[in-house]
Amino acid sequence: MVSAEVGDPVKVDAAFDAVKSACSLRGIAVVRMQESRPTILAVELTGATRNWPLFIDCDEAHLRLPWVATKPPTTPLAHVSYSGAVCIDDGQGLSLDPSRPAEIVAHAALKAYDLLEESAVDAATGYGEFFNELEGYWLHLPGSLRSRAYFEVDGKSRMVKGFVNSRLKTPNWYFVEPETDRPRDVRQEKLAGQRALYVHLDALELPPAKPNKLTTAFIDAVHQQLTPEQLNLWNQLLGPSKNSPKQLALLVSAPRQAGGLSLVAAVFTARGGGIDKSASVTPLTMRRHAPQYMRERGGSALELSGKHVAVLGAGAVGSVVVDTLAAAGVRNLTVVDHDEYSADNVFRHLLEPIYIDISKPVGLKLALERRYPGLSITPVTSTAQKWWKTADLRQYDGIVFAFGAPSVERSFSRVLKGGRQEIPVVFTWLEAMDLGGHSVLMWTKGDGCLDCAYRDDEGLPSQASRTSFLEPNQPVTRNLTGCAGAFVPFGPIQARKTGLLAAEHLLSAMTWATAGDDARRPSYRFWVGEGTAAAKQGLRTTPWFQAARTTSYKEATRMVFGRPCLHCRAPKEPSP
Repeated sequence: MVSAEVGDPVKVDAAFDAVKSACSLRGIAVVRMQESRPTILAVELTGATRNWPLFIDCDEAHLRLPWVATKPPTTPLAHVSYSGAVCIDDGQGLSLDPSRPAEIVAHAALKAYDLLEESAVDAATGYGEFFNELEGYWLHLPGSLRSRAYFEVDGKSRMVKGFVNSRLKTPNWYFVEPETDRPRDVRQEKLAGQRALYVHLDALELPPAKPNKLTTAFIDAVHQQLTPEQLNLWNQLLGPSKNSPKQLALLVSAPRQAGGLSLVAAVFTARGGGIDKSASVTPLTMRRHAPQYMRERGGSALELSGKHVAVLGAGAVGSVVVDTLAAAGVRNLTVVDHDEYSADNVFRHLLEPIYIDISKPVGLKLALERRYPGLSITPVTSTAQKWWKTADLRQYDGIVFAFGAPSVERSFSRVLKGGRQEIPVVFTWLEAMDLGGHSVLMWTKGDGCLDCAYRDDEGLPSQASRTSFLEPNQPVTRNLTGCAGAFVPFGPIQARKTGLLAAEHLLSAMTWATAGDDARRPSYRFWVGEGTAAAKQGLRTTPWFQAARTTSYKEATRMVFGRPCLHCRAPKEPSP
């Protein structure tokens, strides 16, 4: 017997048997069709709306569902491309057994059949689902060019500015607000501006089906739906074409039943103040680079976009805090640190070596504002004490202290306590070697402060923190070049874990801020390391270092804040 190699009919025959068996269980009539391509199974399934020819690639690696297509429909259908490819799965969370290829083909065939039946019903009842997926269909129109929209698609019609890079093998378009900074690609290529109009409509005409192409009929159809205000913008767009032909771009958004707005675009030619119907029309498939869209698509919390957080200390831990808050969606950050980035920092700091000899806050601004569109970092290149003298707490929704200087942080805790503004404050620090990291949250009003951790078992003030993993009065600093190069040994993994811990701690508090007074409680969080490196150095750990491994945040919070405190008088048992 011949084995089933690439293109072998045995593989396709087995797939057909599996499809036939699966269809019989559902009472679906299926016949096999002739197909010249050796890896393609061609079948026709009888549906309630029509008969569906399907072409399934049986030679896929089966780490994803196989490619499935139907004959290009005469009118567009949801989840079916211009050329007939059927989008049966987005691949998210998909798990397949590659040892059962015929069953995978059968599953794909039935999935395509069900989707096509639903799409036919959708076409008969108003194309709601099709217009939910309009942008995917537009991508495959003949001659479609990819383009980037750097403005917010918000339903507010207005003139925008377009740029086209025709020097590329495939031209690329860019669209921005007229008064904003141009994207880097546009600046580097020194591209000339093009006139463009963005309009929002309540509905769009169907795009062409194969073999038709996008024509000026689409531009005409949009023009016919414009309101008087939009017609004024239209006249601004076409006005300069009275003297000579102009290439113009029209961007159109429309509501999606599933929520949000679809955005499609086309480039056309205007002549004599009107549409040049003899010229071709080029569809543009938009890729949205606007901050709000990218935030939502990337998983950032939109409710954090209006928040402003101050991070004091931009070292190994503080830089991770800044990066995490920015990635989570906090749009405005004030970063305070008087230190410059140096070669000593490279392997445990977020910044790249190109920022050496630049102040850390400025380096973070340069690096992260490029990484996160819409982010605004205010760098303050001074000590936290100097910043405090002019700081207006009304600007901030949270503060993080990440410079690991307990004496200074305790003094800030006392000053902040009882302030007029009620905001969460996080103090975070690393233990030496691989012992662990800490994050203490307090509110500027109410019970709980950093001094709560500096008490003994009797509740009396202590020089050592109850949260410490390392016994006091042990030298842990090292130096490689003399006293001027002294440092506390900890690694990049420890810094990242602690920075993430602190950032998440503050973010949870900023969420709590809307949950009522009961949620505004102090809390203590931590992570415990292996302690192997510390043991090799002969360092002694506290009983808490071992106990913390089996202690919940809730119990640890009670340990820190459960006794009265001289500075905040916190007799209650706070919740984490």
